[in-house]
Amino acid sequence: MKKKLKMKNKLSLILLILIQFNSLSQSLWDKLSVPLEYNQIMNNDTTLLDLETIVYNKEENIINLKYIYAVRELVDKYKTEKREFLLLNLLTVPDTVKLITSDSILYELWYWAFENDMIARGYLGDLQAVDGMKYLRDNPKGTDQVNLTAIYYLTRVGIYEDYQTILNLVNDSGYSPCYLRYFIEDPDLVVEIKNILLPIIKYNSKTEYDFIVSCSLEILSQIDSVALNEALEWGFNNNVGRLKLWFFNQVGKYNKEYQPSLSKIALLSETDVELLSYYLPSVYDITYKNVSPKYSSPNWINFLNEFSNSMNYDLLKKRINYFKTNFIPINDIGFSNFSEYIDFTSNLVDTTVNYNWLGDLTFSNELKSILTTAKTNLQNGDSLACRVQIKEFQDLVDNVYKDSLNTDPRFVTIEGWKFLYWNAQYILDRLPEPQTNPNLLVNLKNSLGNQIPANNVMYYEGSWKDAVNNGDGTFTVITSKPTVSIRMFYEYANQTVNNVPAQNNTYTFTTVNASVQLKNSSGNLIDEGTVQYYAGAWRSFGTTINGVAYKELLPVNYSFRMTYEYVLNDKQQNLSENPVVDFNTVLCTIKVTNANNQPLEGANTKYYSIAWRDIGLTNSSGEITKELLPKNLSFRATYNNVSRDKQQDISVNNLVEIMLNVP
Repeated sequence: MKKKLKMKNKLSLILLILIQFNSLSQSLWDKLSVPLEYNQIMNNDTTLLDLETIVYNKEENIINLKYIYAVRELVDKYKTEKREFLLLNLLTVPDTVKLITSDSILYELWYWAFENDMIARGYLGDLQAVDGMKYLRDNPKGTDQVNLTAIYYLTRVGIYEDYQTILNLVNDSGYSPCYLRYFIEDPDLVVEIKNILLPIIKYNSKTEYDFIVSCSLEILSQIDSVALNEALEWGFNNNVGRLKLWFFNQVGKYNKEYQPSLSKIALLSETDVELLSYYLPSVYDITYKNVSPKYSSPNWINFLNEFSNSMNYDLLKKRINYFKTNFIPINDIGFSNFSEYIDFTSNLVDTTVNYNWLGDLTFSNELKSILTTAKTNLQNGDSLACRVQIKEFQDLVDNVYKDSLNTDPRFVTIEGWKFLYWNAQYILDRLPEPQTNPNLLVNLKNSLGNQIPANNVMYYEGSWKDAVNNGDGTFTVITSKPTVSIRMFYEYANQTVNNVPAQNNTYTFTTVNASVQLKNSSGNLIDEGTVQYYAGAWRSFGTTINGVAYKELLPVNYSFRMTYEYVLNDKQQNLSENPVVDFNTVLCTIKVTNANNQPLEGANTKYYSIAWRDIGLTNSSGEITKELLPKNLSFRATYNNVSRDKQQDISVNNLVEIMLNVP
């Protein structure tokens, strides 16, 4: 009796909601998108009058598909303006003559048109759409067991009566449990759906990527975050190899704060050396906050030091050292005031001492004394005096780190410098700057907002003139003009901006963190590529590590050059539009045949790039492959002292066929 009463109350609530929707002409559900092939089907019949005519003459246009696309276009672009027209002309009931025809194609088209119109009516807020969807649900097309589309749209208006139907299909007919997502907004079904999904997540994973498990995780994330985290942890702890890694990556997707602790477990226990690097974040991930800020904490860096010292994998050691050298700590702690930030920095001093990243007790006490004075100044309302103290703290850390004489017991390692210097900079960036210069001050900041020294600054006053170098990386423009053009020089490139107010103003140029990526023909990052960029001459950009090289550059147009396996490619790109520059290799296949056009095994193959470079010997099919940058190259095949060269642009055709005049 209680169950019937509960169902009756739910149906009453649904009816009330539907009446309210209808009275306000609000959408019952989302619209369908206009397909990419829209223009091809419509043959330029796309004016408003064309669309209305097509809908009005539905008999002929359902057959040629124009009707369906015209409805979607009108709904998409003219929902308000043409609502009444659509409600008058869209199908209201299925044409039974068409639906009982023996012509399967005609049946499919009318069924599809009716389904399309019910979706459109629902988007327009017409309650007839609900009855239409019920009809479609009760009369699935052809031999289909169920109309999943109709059931989905019914759940959008709170009708969940088909749950058992879907559950039976999942259990008995091999349907994906992903369809259970339709019902997660029904609080009466949430627990049951969760209990169905958990065993799927735990026991159905067979590969490093399983669509059903991935979908189940997505559904679980929307209904129970605690159960999701427990399932992910279970998957990580109870699997090995790439499947364990897959669960680790899912943790990063749904709960990235938990990833660092799992990284430690995996790095200490994983036996597959090739997988170890995947448990380490990249500098890019830290910079753009794609991962937990815990990956840039002192605790994590100390773990990396200990881990690196305990293992013997040179390539992994190299990557760890690169990370420690190039990352910048993320300060992602939400303190309510500057005093708490200063206290945090003071505690960091103790942390660096404990990790032996900072030496000498007197030096440690001196740093904390400076911070105490800064905090006192801040509490007294003197933020400028506080700024002076924080800057003194930063400079002292920086000077001791850079001092190579080692004439006193003070020292700061690179780890200690990073955390103390950049946390001080974080505070400085948020304290007010003193306005001491009535002229134009020009500075340069990197992509993280940290000031970096500019090479030079010029301004235009009848001719290009040098600005005054302030010795701290900033420059001053002294002029009587109200506005000027200024030009920033950095890393051999320059950027010009016009109409900059020149009196009592500060102008900041900002670099971008340019990343140059090298990918193979499968889209995977590969090493090792040498990168250059052109700024007056070809300049060194760096060498890819894990397929990527990074460099801070002004956001202007550059030519980039990638050299891989002695072959180079150039590419021009404006970093202000996209800071990620991609180079892709192609999988070049060299096929060698004899005079009888039969595959020739054991032929020696080479390609020419400055000199002849070995590819290798052909296999039993007469073939050998190599990833190369797409370019016009000369290839050579040799067999029993018979050679033949062939020049070919592998960006146009990556199959190089060479026939040797041998039996």
